[in-house]
This record gives sequence, structure tokens and C-alpha cells, in this order.
Amino acid sequence: MNFDAAADRRNTNSIKWNRDAIENISANPAAEPFWVADMDFFPEPHVQEEGRSLAGLGVYGYPSYPKDTSAVAAWVRMKHGWILPQEKIIFAQGLLHAICLSVNLFSKKGDKLLVPSPMYRPFRLIPERNGRNLIEHDLDYEDGCFSLNRERFEKDAQDADMIVFCSPQNPSGLVFSEDDLEFVLNVAKKRDIVIISDEIHSDLVHPGAKHLPMGLVNEHVGAKCITLFAPSKTFNIAGEHCAFAVLSTPEMQDTFEKAESALWLDEPGLSAGALAAAAYTKGFDYNKELCRYLGETTEMMRKYLEKNCPGMIMVNGQASFVTFIDCGTYYQKIESEVLGHPDRYQGGAGGGILSRFFGVAAGVAVNDGTWFGSEWKNFIRFNYGTSKDRVLKALERMVKAVKAL
Repeated sequence: MNFDAAADRRNTNSIKWNRDAIENISANPAAEPFWVADMDFFPEPHVQEEGRSLAGLGVYGYPSYPKDTSAVAAWVRMKHGWILPQEKIIFAQGLLHAICLSVNLFSKKGDKLLVPSPMYRPFRLIPERNGRNLIEHDLDYEDGCFSLNRERFEKDAQDADMIVFCSPQNPSGLVFSEDDLEFVLNVAKKRDIVIISDEIHSDLVHPGAKHLPMGLVNEHVGAKCITLFAPSKTFNIAGEHCAFAVLSTPEMQDTFEKAESALWLDEPGLSAGALAAAAYTKGFDYNKELCRYLGETTEMMRKYLEKNCPGMIMVNGQASFVTFIDCGTYYQKIESEVLGHPDRYQGGAGGGILSRFFGVAAGVAVNDGTWFGSEWKNFIRFNYGTSKDRVLKALERMVKAVKAL
């Protein structure tokens, strides 16, 4: 794959490139998108071939492989060293569906869900929409590094009825150590509560870092654990709602499977199943090269900002293709600029101060930090899942806009 050749996604019904959506967060419909968490790379070649084959057949009836997870089991073993019988891997209609179903099955109305913050915005909405309460646990942050504060985590968990974790962490790109994962699992075990681990970014850990599935670590802890993962970020097929769940006990698995069956949600659609199977069986080399490329891109970004604008700090960034950039040094100046020129920064109701500033002043659409929690207003989430050239040119425009204040 030539990852320097990003796909042209304009006019492809992409929400990331939709001009109305871009204007909503950035106050500039012409801004170049670096926000929604999917990549501008073409999918793995065998996945593209499978998609073309399906389209060419012109027949879209019921598939014959609804519950075959052997390809998933082989992938998890090869990628993460986790040996699982395929019978333990349960299909789910997307990762957010799997989280919400788990919340409803293993907690009750009024229960408190502990979620580390900054958090992917749907995690903030899940408790509210499902009649639960949110315990927002802030990760420690210092000098561009997010980390788990074990003492505070254990204290906050005293009132929790469930833990919803994200590993690797979105939006920071933090990869948790085995000791951290063991600690969190032991807290859940001690409290006798379920922990859900969203691992949708786990296959995109950069060289030099190592992801361990929560369920694998839990094999010598014994907590009530649900590990969730998907091919969507890994292979850039997020439009196919396809995810997988591994539950730590037969009783939990039985409860989950019966609930999916009762809702008739236990089988993938034709394209979701076919593309996932092609990706997991033939996509290892693609994934290895993609992880290398993304790692190189983060280093390029880090070095560029350190040299040209040290006040903009790229955080952890050990995984995935999205990361926080700390703009706290310039926040007050940016706020004064945006609020002082309301006509120039008109619109952008779905964004915030920083996303509107960079949208208008730099032509770059990013997620405002407030999308992940009001206390993260000094940050933006930047999606670097595109060509290095496109990333560098965006950073150049952003730095120029900041220096012009």
C-alpha cells in the first residue's frame, strides 16, 4: 500500500467530508477535515476486492456464514497473542451497540458508570440515554502525557456500579501498561462489578508500544470483564457495523447471546461479514505497514510542533490515528480573537472556541476538546489518518494562524 496516496473522499457520502457537518463544527464549510475518526486511506486491497466482487455479483441475499468467527479468532491470536476458541467470540452490530447492550444487561436503572475522561462523546451520552449516572474520572495530565492515577481511580470506583474503559484510550492515544490493566481489573473484582473495555483502536498501536487485551490480562485476575473490538478502525470499514465481544464467564456470555437473539441482532449483514472476513484473513501485512506509517506520522507531527510551535503540544499518541493537541499556551489569545470578531467566526454551533478558530483561520476542521468534556477546552483532537503531506500542510496552516495572533 502507498499510504502517501490518500483517497479523494469528496462526493462519496462521507460524513467526515460533508460540508454542512464541517461548517457545524468549524464555522467554515470549506475547511479541510481532520475530525471524524475514520481514515482517508483506501482499505486493504483484499477488502476492496471483496467489495467489488459483492457488487459485481448483483445478488445480496442472506449469507451462509452468519456466525463463523474463526477468522476473528485467528486474527486475535496472531495480532495480540490471545488464544480464544471461536465459540467465545460473539458478533455484535457495532461497538456502541455492544456497549449499550452490555450496560443494559449488567447494570440497572440509576446505577453509576465510571468512565475515564477525556472521553469519546458517546460514552458521555450512554449513561444519560440509558437511565444511568456518569462518574467522570479524569486521567492525570502533565506536559503532554495522560496517565492513570491509581489512587484516585480506586477512590472514584467506590461509588461505581460498572466501569466503561477505553483501551487504547481515545482521544489521547494512551496505551495502558499491563500493570495498569491488572490494577483496574482488580478494582472491578474487589467491587464485584462489570468492566467493559472498548478496544476498537487496539489493532493500530504504533511500533514501540504494546497493547494487551483486557480479557487476556483478566485470565489471571478473574473479574467480570467484557472485551469489545472491531475491524472498523483497523481496516477503515467503519461504515460496516460489525464488532465482536468476549465475555469472561459462561453465564455472562449466555445472557449476552440470548439478548442479541431476542432482538434478532446476532448475525452480520452480507457486506459486513464478507469484508470483515477478508480483512481478518488477509490483512495482516497491510495492518503492519499502516501501524508503521501512523507511527512515522506522529513522530513527524511531534518534531514539527516542537521546532515550529512548542506551545502546541501533541500528547501520548501511541496508538490509532487520532490524538489530542494541547493548545493551552494560546487559548486565551484564541478566545479573545474568536469572541472579539463574532462576524468572522459566525456559526460553528457544534464546535467550540478552538475548532472555530482553526476552521476559519487555518481552514482545518478538528474536534474541539469540549466535545470530550468541558474541562478539556484547551485541546483539539486531530485526525492524522491521511497522507503525511496533507497532515504537514494542515499543521503549517495551524501554526501560521496561531503565530499571527
